[in-house]
Amino acid sequence: MRSFPLLAACAGLFAAASGLFAQPVPVLPVETFFQAPAITSLSFSPNGKYILCLVPFERRMNLAVIDLEKGTKNLITNFKDKQATRPSWANDDRILFRVDDDGKESFALYAVNRDGSDPVILASGYSKVATTSEINARFREVIGTSKKDPRGINVLANIERIDWSDVARLDLRTGRMNVVVRAPGDVERYVFDRNDEVRFAIITNGRNRRVLYRDAGAKDWTEVASRDVDGEGWEPVVFDGDSRTVFVWSDIGRTNRALYKWDAATRQLGELVVADDTYDIVIPNFESFPRSFQIVFDPSKKKIVGVGYYADRLRFKWLDAEIEAIHKTVETSLPDTVHSIRQISEDGNKLIFLSYNDRDPGVYYLFDKSRKKLTEIAVISPKIDPEQMAPMQRVVFNARDGLKLHAYLTLPKGRPAKNLPLILHPHGGPYGPRDDWTFNAEVQFYANRGYAVLQVDYRGSGGYGRQFEMAGYKKWGLEMQDDLTDGVKWAIAQGIADPARVVISGASYGGYAVMAGLAFTPELYCAGINYVGVTDIELRMPKAVASERMWWVHSRMGDLSKREDKERIYKTSPVNFADRIRVPVLMAYGKNDPRVVIEHGYDMEAALKKHNKPYKMIIEADEGHGFRKEEQRIAFYREIDTFLETVVGKPGRVDVGEAKVVQPKS
Repeated sequence: MRSFPLLAACAGLFAAASGLFAQPVPVLPVETFFQAPAITSLSFSPNGKYILCLVPFERRMNLAVIDLEKGTKNLITNFKDKQATRPSWANDDRILFRVDDDGKESFALYAVNRDGSDPVILASGYSKVATTSEINARFREVIGTSKKDPRGINVLANIERIDWSDVARLDLRTGRMNVVVRAPGDVERYVFDRNDEVRFAIITNGRNRRVLYRDAGAKDWTEVASRDVDGEGWEPVVFDGDSRTVFVWSDIGRTNRALYKWDAATRQLGELVVADDTYDIVIPNFESFPRSFQIVFDPSKKKIVGVGYYADRLRFKWLDAEIEAIHKTVETSLPDTVHSIRQISEDGNKLIFLSYNDRDPGVYYLFDKSRKKLTEIAVISPKIDPEQMAPMQRVVFNARDGLKLHAYLTLPKGRPAKNLPLILHPHGGPYGPRDDWTFNAEVQFYANRGYAVLQVDYRGSGGYGRQFEMAGYKKWGLEMQDDLTDGVKWAIAQGIADPARVVISGASYGGYAVMAGLAFTPELYCAGINYVGVTDIELRMPKAVASERMWWVHSRMGDLSKREDKERIYKTSPVNFADRIRVPVLMAYGKNDPRVVIEHGYDMEAALKKHNKPYKMIIEADEGHGFRKEEQRIAFYREIDTFLETVVGKPGRVDVGEAKVVQPKS
């Protein structure tokens, strides 16, 4: 690690981010964009002497520990077939992490000592069917460390009832679980105070959400709020250091969700912390989308010192003058870079910064307040040269019905923003996620190949208020798809996009949008790339869920018992209209995908084959909802590279030529 004065460090970070090439940048190898990060997921040990992280070993992510006093980094796991994920400290000596399972999303929970000794499997994957031979099959999720029992951690586990989540204490050595708090209902989320006591339980039955509260030391629950899941209301987010002040999100009387303080003693909503007229400060299901906001807590001051929220980019509201001054010094030196404080050590002296922008995945830094120095820990992707990456800009346009839509446009460097091949790149979800200003390997890969890339936050996307998200309910293939179509037409009208060279590429719901675009607006696109995408809406709708939770499915997607819904779902499922598709499509699926099951791919392939349509299918037997193994991820994007050259042409070519039929895999 190198140490240097703060301003010197900042002056060198992303050195030529603002420089523009007069000529197009070179076409870079696929692995430049899609190889595993050199380091990620950094966190301090409680005593601040060590940093836990993930690093690649034999093309798999493994655990390593950095000793800050000795300046060493030691690998403590050596998986070669699976990968470690989500590492955290249980205490100064014991580490927790999850291990993947070839895409099935039933990650097992492991524990290991800081020196790599005494590894143990504490719990099997939650999604596996419970059998007597499995280890803690009712384990669901880690909540956090336990101040009351350093030998254990707090977890969610379905112990008393298979369908209700209790709070349990899990022994770090044996894996044995004991119930600490019995679920007062179908709890979606608990909120602990800073003294390790459960104070809130958020209960849902699909349509309604209830907030239960209890004072410190009490056992009985009191309902303090309730709302229709699509109605205005508030919910707790996190306790401040006094274990009395609660940060809550609320959209009562507002268009967007803001962050407020709630007093646990008076049980009253109080001071507004931060709000934005366009963006939600907190997406309600923030545990599913953790990047929707950030809380910066200083253990030494025992208070929340800042809030990060996603607007046009990650913005911050600072609640502490000292931390704000440190952040401002860094930010002033590099105004076009986000400097996110990932963690503050227990003594408050050390801060981990992640500094990134739209052209660089980032650099991890350690800031020492006593020495006023910033030390580089590691660059996330050393092979990424920010000078060769393309800037991302926010754009706004109106949909055909007048709804304002936000999008991000990335233009290839060194090429005039005129008559470019365009890739429309819709995000997945659809309800909850949104695009944001950050480094996106896929976007940069496309831009490096000479494409303009447009990412539209269509109606139904999260982060723009309750009404914007609700505008997408039951609109798959209809107004949601129109928003994407209108984005393409906007880019063409601006002179940016060549109407003969528009490709649509997306994953999950984005993959659905690909197939819907090719089937329902076939004149708009010259090719499509469907990555783990839904092709049959009815197949995507869960059947085996509790009856009270079916309301969520019915309100967002439809009720198959109603003729009008059933007809709409049929008419907006691309698998039923493969005959309309005119252009080649590349499809890729993981056989173990628990979200978009492989039948979506098989059925679409059969439909395309029946109508003699050009396509290529890639199926990975040991992957799930996206290809996590480095070699398979790189191989997939090499296929995309070849596919685009075949159907559109190499960067800089103006002619499209005749689309070549890509033969299906035998």
